Formats: sequence, C-alpha cells, structure tokens
Amino acid sequence: MRVRGGRAGVAACAALVLVGTVLAACGNAATDTSTAGNTQGVYANRIVVGGLASITGPLPADFAPAIAGAQAYFDWVNANGGVNGRKIDLAYKLDDQSDPSTDASQARTLVEQDHVFAVVPVATPSFSGGPFLAEHDVPTFGLNVNPNADWAGLSMFGNTGSYTAFTSPQLQAAYLARQHHVKAAALIAYNISASSEGCQGVANAFHRYGIHIAFEDLAVPVPAFDLNADVTRMKSLHVDMVTSCLDLTGSLLLSSTMQEFGMTGVTQYWFDGYDKSALKSESTEMQGVYFMLQHAPFEVAQLYPSRYPSMVRFEESLARYTPGNAPSEAALAGWTSADLFVTGLRAVGRDVTRTRLVAAINKMTLFTAHGLVSPIDWRTDHTEVSTIFNCSVFVQVRGHEFVPVYGTPPSVFSCFPVPNPAHGPIGKVVPLPPGVPPLVAPGGGGG
Repeated sequence: MRVRGGRAGVAACAALVLVGTVLAACGNAATDTSTAGNTQGVYANRIVVGGLASITGPLPADFAPAIAGAQAYFDWVNANGGVNGRKIDLAYKLDDQSDPSTDASQARTLVEQDHVFAVVPVATPSFSGGPFLAEHDVPTFGLNVNPNADWAGLSMFGNTGSYTAFTSPQLQAAYLARQHHVKAAALIAYNISASSEGCQGVANAFHRYGIHIAFEDLAVPVPAFDLNADVTRMKSLHVDMVTSCLDLTGSLLLSSTMQEFGMTGVTQYWFDGYDKSALKSESTEMQGVYFMLQHAPFEVAQLYPSRYPSMVRFEESLARYTPGNAPSEAALAGWTSADLFVTGLRAVGRDVTRTRLVAAINKMTLFTAHGLVSPIDWRTDHTEVSTIFNCSVFVQVRGHEFVPVYGTPPSVFSCFPVPNPAHGPIGKVVPLPPGVPPLVAPGGGGG
C-alpha cells in the first residue's frame, strides 16, 4: 500500500503482503545500431524498450500481466500512428523468476546488452535492479510494490507514484469506520513488515480519529492456518469491524472462521482480493467486504462507459492485442505505465533523449492515465507524500459483483482533505480536485 498524505494504494500493499509471503517461503533482438547513452534505443522510425517482470516464479499472476498491459497499450498507439512518427517496440520481455539476483542481472542486460531506451514495464516482487537503472538514469516505469530504495531517483516512475509511506494514517479506513458507526475495531496482519506496517497505518488513523481498537494481532505466522483464537477473542470483545492486512487466502480463512463462530454483520475491509476470478469461486466468504483502490474499478467500463472511455479502451485493447489476458491490476499497471511513457514522449517531440523525457514527466502535476488513476504530481511524488491529492475508490462485494460505493458523482472517486485533519470526526469527503476522473462529462462519449 502506498499512502500519499493519507491516501492508500491498497493494491500495492496487498501485493507486498504476497511478496513477503513468497520471500518467507528472450525478446526479439534489434537488428540496427543506435547511439549509446542518452539516445540509446532511439531510431528514425521506432523506440526500443524492454520489460522486466516475474513471468514465472511463485506468483506470476500478480506480476506477469503487466507485460500484456504495456504491450496492448503500445500496440494500440502503434495502430494509431505511433508517437511523433515513431512506433514503440517492446522488443525485450525478460523474466526474473521472482529472484532478486536474477532481477539485478536482467536489468543490466536490458541496458548493456539489449540497449533499450527505457524499461517499460517493471513488475516484480524483488526489484533489486532498480538502483542500477536509477544510477544510469534509465527511464523506468512499472508496478510499484517495492521498498522506496528500489524506486528512488528522478528517472523512476511507479504506477502510483514512487514514494510509499506505509504507516501514514489511512484516512479512508477511518471514514469507512465512521460510515458504519463502528464501536469496536479489529486489525489483523502477518508478522512481516509488508503486512503489519499497512495495518499500522490503519491503526494510526483510528487512534487519530477516536475509533476504538478492541483487538489487534499484527503477528500472524505466514501462511495463516488457524485463526480460531483470534476470532474467539474478537467475538468476546464484540468487534463490529475487521481490517485484514493478510493476503487473499488468509482473509478468506478469516471470513470463513468468523462465519463458523457466528460473527455475522461485521464490516470487513480487506487489503487484498479485488479479483473477479476469486469472487467467482469464493463469493460466500467475500460478501459485503470492502476494498479500496487507487484506480477506477474495471466495472466502470460497463457501468459508466461514457465517463471512463479509457477503461473501455484498456479492456478492448487487452482482448484484441493480447488474447487470453483478462483485466487485472497488474495488467492495468502495465497499461498506465506505458501511457505515462508515451505522454512524456509526446511532450518532447521528435528530439527524444532520456534527459528530456524525464524532465518532461517531472513537470506533470495531474497525471491520471486519461482518467484511470487518482492524480499523480510528479514534481513531488519521488520523495514525499502528496500535499495535494488524497483520492481513492471504495468497492464492495454485492452478490457476484464489485460495486463502487461512496463516490462523489459523477466520479467513483472519493477525495479527502489534504493535509489530513489532525483530529475530530471524519464524516465528509471534499469536492473533487481538478483532474480527478472522470475527465469526460456524463453522456459526453469517449475521446
């Protein structure tokens, strides 16, 4: 989870939970030559980039689809004329197998052997190649679920920004608790920092806004096998809201155990589980559960297509150019990373260099991937939590669907005060800041 001024990127934290669990437990070669360094990989009619992801390994489904998302975006761009007369060639798609040493060596391969201009996308639990790419000022874009050191540097662009403050008070969780008039909250996390620090951010918000924490267990062994003792204690304390910072498997076990013990009607907020395939098979345990996203949910493509034409484009392009890849948060991270790369290229024109691209992106104050993500201010989001934006999307499981809730019409996003209020009740969201999706008025069509 990344938090900017209290805004939480729960998908990132969920992925980190999985990363912690795992750690506890050749592309097509370019045929012509290029100028080295600042213009490496730039040719008269194309720009060569490479991707680095955990295509195989313990959790490929959580990372590999980022490659498909980026490929679909580049194919769509190329089919529409490319960028300033050049096509984008995702020529190399390297697999680090979720291994830190392999990741570091593959990052070097992309730069020193494959001579790519940029790395788009990155998606891995162990981005040990990040410092090398930053040191060599290689523009790098991808799924940010890694420690801050791996994304440090002005040329490093995570999909939700490049700075994470895990324990910063999570205002949205406090807001959800207030909506349900919670009297006794419970927090549960694994005994790894990726999980426990995310829950600590929730705890900090609850303490700040006077929400009573009746039970807290931030040291569940990985993986979770038996949560009977925790649930017994929660029931005896009359807990009426549970925040789970476990992975999906652990949260499902928690929910089924609560059902066995008769803990019905309890508000549940999970960090991990926004997954249509999981809901299809586990709908009983997931009923009523809330999730928080930093991007428009996939459901808006059907619910509000005129408001979110970019989500429609993402889903249609993914199906057309990378058949067999369903929409997923990893695929969307690849798509939005490619969007940021291309947006920067359009800004610099034909005179493409790494230096000019990085400078252009770092002037952007309202990047939303054309209405798909909460705004990112690249002037500051390399090194600190945002002092401008604090917007997220709540979804709740209802039947076999994830349904957006608590949005500010016509948007599915809910935005909160920046900076976080120091104390007092959390009852109202603030008006949508400029740039917050949707960027198309209802009934206005795509574009």
